[in-house]
Amino acid sequence: MNWTSKLAIAMGVAAIVIGWTASDLVGLVQLAEESRRVHSAKTAKSGGAEITLPRDANGHFYVDAEINGTRVQMLADTGASVIALGEDVADDVGLDPDTLDYTESVSTANGTAAAAYVELDEVRVGSIVRRDVKAIVTRGLRGALLGMSFFNTLSKVSIESDELVLKD
Repeated sequence: MNWTSKLAIAMGVAAIVIGWTASDLVGLVQLAEESRRVHSAKTAKSGGAEITLPRDANGHFYVDAEINGTRVQMLADTGASVIALGEDVADDVGLDPDTLDYTESVSTANGTAAAAYVELDEVRVGSIVRRDVKAIVTRGLRGALLGMSFFNTLSKVSIESDELVLKD
């Protein structure tokens, strides 16, 4: 079973749980497919770098990343289809939230939110660098989530003991 099939099954389960529509799922699968295609061509090779992130006391994994050259602390969220930025973080990394087109509706843990699709020039986690990464800016979100539009570009994402392992 290829990664697209696995993603479609996982998203189908998520859809049932949180009430996404079929068109929401098709759009997310297409976005993930496009992200993987684009990033396979634009990956900055770093010789197989591996980043290990410790689990915090609350059970989460946090990443000190750089987006467009600005340091951003992000929650690693494999349940997020794309990188998600709150308007506060979007502004910090050089995007003007007031000029974005919030025409998408996304389901979050806190309900439905308006979102705008954007492309980030560069996302850096340690020595792992990706360019032209798909993301969303979401109204109502504070902070940032490192989602599958980044993770899908890696050769390995795994939880081993109390560590999240990311391999280029």
